[in-house]
Parts: sequence; C-alpha cells; structure tokens
Amino acid sequence: MLKKIKVEDLVLGMYFCGFEAAWLDHPFWKNKFLLKNGAELKQAHDSGISHCWIDTERGLDVSAAPVVEAAAEAAPAPVPEAAPEVVLDPAVREAQLLCETAKKATKAMFSEARMGRAMDMERCASLVEEIADSVVQSPNTLLSVARLKLADEYTYLHSMAVCALMVALGRTLGMDETACREAGLGGFLHDIGKAFIPHEILNKPGRLTEEEFAVVRKHPELGYRYLSQDPNVPDYAREVCLHHHEKTDGNGYPDGQRGGSIALYSRMAAICDVYDAITSDRPYKQGWDPAEAISTMASWSGHFDRPLFLAFVKTLGIYPVGSIVKLASGRSGFVVSQNSRDLTRPVIKVFRFDDQFQASETDILDLSDNPQPDAIIARGGEEWARLSHLDAMQILGTRAAS
Repeated sequence: MLKKIKVEDLVLGMYFCGFEAAWLDHPFWKNKFLLKNGAELKQAHDSGISHCWIDTERGLDVSAAPVVEAAAEAAPAPVPEAAPEVVLDPAVREAQLLCETAKKATKAMFSEARMGRAMDMERCASLVEEIADSVVQSPNTLLSVARLKLADEYTYLHSMAVCALMVALGRTLGMDETACREAGLGGFLHDIGKAFIPHEILNKPGRLTEEEFAVVRKHPELGYRYLSQDPNVPDYAREVCLHHHEKTDGNGYPDGQRGGSIALYSRMAAICDVYDAITSDRPYKQGWDPAEAISTMASWSGHFDRPLFLAFVKTLGIYPVGSIVKLASGRSGFVVSQNSRDLTRPVIKVFRFDDQFQASETDILDLSDNPQPDAIIARGGEEWARLSHLDAMQILGTRAAS
C-alpha cells in the first residue's frame, strides 16, 4: 500500500516510491526501489523535500522501522520553514488513489472467483462508474497513471486499465453514457478467467511453452463459464470475456469469429486489451513505448476492426501521453497532452542531458504553436530504453500547496 510520510522518517528497509515533488527536483533517477544504501538515504534527507511515498507491502512501514545506525548517521537537513509543501496535481493524486482502490477490488474479485463464489456485481458496477467519471473529467491522467503498474501488479490493474480505455474509446465513438459504462464493465471483467490459470504460468519470467500457452488460451472460456453462473452479470460482459481474443480475419480464439460477427464491445476490447498488455511491464518483458505500440498495432493486418482502431488512435493520439520522442533540436521529451487538431504535434515536456546524464533545460513545448518551434524525428527506441523508468506521475505535473 502506498503511504505518504515525511522524508525525515525514511529509514533503510523502506520501499521508496517517489518524492512529493517534480522529478527534476529530486536526487534520484529511479523512483521506485528498496532503500538499502546509506548514501542514498542521506541524499533523500539532504534533498530539502518534505514528503515522499513508500510502499508498505514491499518494505518497512514507519511504525515497523527499527532504529538503524546508518539512518542515524545520515541526519536530515532542516527544511526552510518558508518553503511551501509541494504536492501532486489533484487529478494525478485522485487517479493514483482510484488505481489503488481498483487493485484491491480486482484482487478480491479474482479471489472470489478462485473460491467459486459469486462476485459482488454492485461493487464492480460502482467501481466502473468511478473509472468512467475519472475518464470524463481528465481523460489522459487516469490512463497515464494506470500505465505505471509494476510487473507484479499487471493482472489486477490491467482490468482497470482496459475498463478506462474502453470508456475513452466509447466516448470517441460517440456512444452515450450507458453504452460507455457497459463497455467499461465488459473491459473490467474481460480477464476474470485468468483467476483459474496457475500463478506459475501467469507470472512466468520467460517465454511460455506451447503447453503453457494452451493453458492460458483457456481463460476466455473459463471466465465465460464462471460469469454464466451469475444471473446478475449482463450478457454483453460475458460476451466480451469470451471473445476479446478474436481477430477480424478469423484467426483469433476461442471460436475463430470474423469481422462484424464479433460483437462491438468485444472488437473494442481486443484493441484495448492488446494496447495495455504490450505497453505494460511484465515478469518476462519491459513494456513498449506507447507510440511504438500504436505504430506496431497499426501494421497488424486482419487483427483489429480498422475503423475502431482508427478511433482508438484518435482517442490516445499518434503519440499517446507517456510516449518518449526525440526532437530535431536534439532534445528528448515526454508527451504530456494532445493537440486534437493535429495528432502529430502534441505538447511535450522537453529536456537535454549533460555529461553526467542529468536532465537540464526542462520546458513545456507545444508543437502546434505557429511557427512550429520543433519537430518529432523519432519515437521510443533508445530514448525509451533510457527514460522509461522515470515516474510519469511526476511528469504529469505538480503544484505548490497554497
């Protein structure tokens, strides 16, 4: 569980999850790691930042932390009283809290399924409504925060991410509020069948054997069978669960459905499921850069419903938020928002690196400004490998508390 604490309370053995400050203002390039080095602890104490986040499930909590000699030696530097507390943008913090809620709810849902119990559909519907409201209020924020899931959180936060992507795609398609929420519920329940797949296969840190992959391919039918036992689960949600791995050319599974014979919500889920899967870190691979993912998915002939996929691109942009791009000026940058009039010219947080690989000259650049101040010349690739570990919640913006 994420917990906000004072930096001065940090001790060795805690799992550090980022400062409550813009990432350029803090001393660490990595934002999530186990504190086991006295020098790093001293850097944190000397940073002048007042608060940070820890994960109490992956390291010590404040109340459980022992008195560590190294921590005592690294006495925190006093924080100037006049300095304002820096906190995350409210939309980012709300999205973070919603992700935590969704993770707990999905864990409970999977646990109920494994034990053969009926799921709490009222709780699921309420959570989907919260996710849909969040997408309406701030479309990019929740999707960006959800993309930061750790590899071992994938199974649970993937359900929430697909739900949010389904709602966002539904809005782009002009669906009404009811249909968007139906699509979202289908997305949230689409992978429930994985509750019946052995953990050692789901979380295997390497390529699956043919036999193991055959077991994983059973999850749509297992999920459908489970959901069909509950009369409170709508037919469209069961349909999404069963057919979200179908392809328009008939080469999907389990039924080899083709084109328009695949239900609309299932065709939507096929796109949203793949996008979140390939952009997420997994036990056996690093997630792809979002722009690389969009480009690669566009090249897969016969996989997705083409008009729906084009609507999906319009939803996220050619360079989705969180994509890393290289500019003609030589700078690198993260995409932080879209320009609806021209998807090739997003708004970017740009920076250069010095000889010590420290970021400098950070600025917000709107590529849609006239005349165009710069241009994207490359996406992902080496830049993604170097920078993907930076915390997008920090990139999305911070504010000073009033």
